[in-house]
Amino acid sequence: MDKEEFERIKAEEKAHLRKLRELKQTHRDVQRKAKIVNAVRGMRNAELESEIDAQTESFYRDAAHQEARLDLAIDSNALEKAAAAEADKEAIAKQEAAALIAQMKAEMGERPGSPDARPDASPTGAKSIGRTPPPEEDPPPPSADRGAKSIGRQRGS
Repeated sequence: MDKEEFERIKAEEKAHLRKLRELKQTHRDVQRKAKIVNAVRGMRNAELESEIDAQTESFYRDAAHQEARLDLAIDSNALEKAAAAEADKEAIAKQEAAALIAQMKAEMGERPGSPDARPDASPTGAKSIGRTPPPEEDPPPPSADRGAKSIGRQRGS
């Protein structure tokens, strides 16, 4: 055996050993992955998974219920605001009508506070000499809690 043939055989042997080392490493990796898969399969518990699924479904259902209640509360609050705005519009329209009537009477030459302008100014309905009683007071302004915002039941009602 000469030196060249020895070197060739040596190189082939090294290549063979490298290949063998790679195969052994691949074999260890595959075995490790198989053990992990088996361990995960062993950890699975169908009863526990079904319980978790049921709890998750319950949480989703409760969340949807609460969201629906919130939507209803927001909608009812919007309806209350719309009703309050409508009442305010009516009050403003009445005030504007009263102002227009007073203006028209002033243009016609009547005084707004004279007995001719208001025949029902005296308590008995008859005309009197002297001052007329003061006009009736306006209704009290709306309470401060009228615009309070709440979700759910109103307090004290």
